Amino acid sequence: MRIVRTKKFERMLGRLPASVQKVYRGQENLLQENPRDSRLHLKKLQGIEDTYSFRITRSYRALFIWEDNTAWLFAIGDRKDIYN
Repeated sequence: MRIVRTKKFERMLGRLPASVQKVYRGQENLLQENPRDSRLHLKKLQGIEDTYSFRITRSYRALFIWEDNTAWLFAIGDRKDIYN
């Protein structure tokens, strides 16, 4: 699987605490190796075609669009805010 990060995603990632960024890198590797790995807690978002989230920590999520074996990462942040 190919991973592509948008510029917006990169900016959002850079604003997160270093500890969350470190955990994110591990989760991104899991996504690339096996998108169906249960440790990702992958969820399809309702109402938006081909859009998913995966867990970084209990409080942080990353959002992406799955298209032609590519994950287009477009948002990352606190789960209370990220879905708005």
